[in-house]
Amino acid sequence: MSRWILRGLRSGIRTTRFPSPTPPYEEGASSTVRLQWQRLSAPDALAAAQMCPSGAIQAQGTEVEGELTYDAGRCIMCGRCARHLPQVFLPVKDGRVAVRQRSSLVTRVGWSAANRPLPLELGRAAEEVRQRAVRIFRHSLHIRHVDAGSCNGCESELQMLTGPYADLHRLGIFFTPTPRHADVLLVTGVVTVNMERPLMETYAAMPEPKLVIAAGVCAVSGGSFAGGPVTRGPVDRLLPVDVHIPGCPPTPQAMLHGLLLAMNRAEDRPGPEPEEVADGA
Repeated sequence: MSRWILRGLRSGIRTTRFPSPTPPYEEGASSTVRLQWQRLSAPDALAAAQMCPSGAIQAQGTEVEGELTYDAGRCIMCGRCARHLPQVFLPVKDGRVAVRQRSSLVTRVGWSAANRPLPLELGRAAEEVRQRAVRIFRHSLHIRHVDAGSCNGCESELQMLTGPYADLHRLGIFFTPTPRHADVLLVTGVVTVNMERPLMETYAAMPEPKLVIAAGVCAVSGGSFAGGPVTRGPVDRLLPVDVHIPGCPPTPQAMLHGLLLAMNRAEDRPGPEPEEVADGA
């Protein structure tokens, strides 16, 4: 008998309970990096911007006065900021990182000689949540996935959703091969020149009402390829995006959270907040 069959018999059913609270042993790769702005200093802000390869962290000014912008939608999870400044940039393993508004992934922090760093605009409170046909999609959802030019990382994570561990069908969510039966268009990749037309035709073929999900930093912002000569993305430049899922690639839990968010069966970024730090810390 195969040793894998024996292992399966010994371990029993191991389907995840996500989005219900999951045991610690289910935590896997980090879903995103969160800025703990309470711990930020001006030198750290300027140093972080220098080391970020994708432009997710940008800073301007001097140590006396300046501003930092952190965009989780452009973070490719390289880990440089977390390794060099672990007190400021916190890798988060909670999969609940999808948002409805693109601006919710952006945090701006400013500082001056008179004041310690303070948030100028927290994306969570920037805009009201937009609701689109959530009652219709609350109980079931059919997805048409389009790879618009990715490295196959996001697709590898998507494939895990249909396995026995994630068991996407238990949540009433299914993939469909035809856009005419789809409720949601899930897009991965940077949207290359050659994939722009197939993407738009797929969207046009879907019946109303319909939703669009941008999964992964390439779809959300273009990532490292933003502004390239063969790209037309990010997706929200071409289509109205209802849910943005950051990550490079997003974890299966993050994908599930984004899909449940589209169905209005999950909260918008209810994950752990950066810990409050006393002024004297």
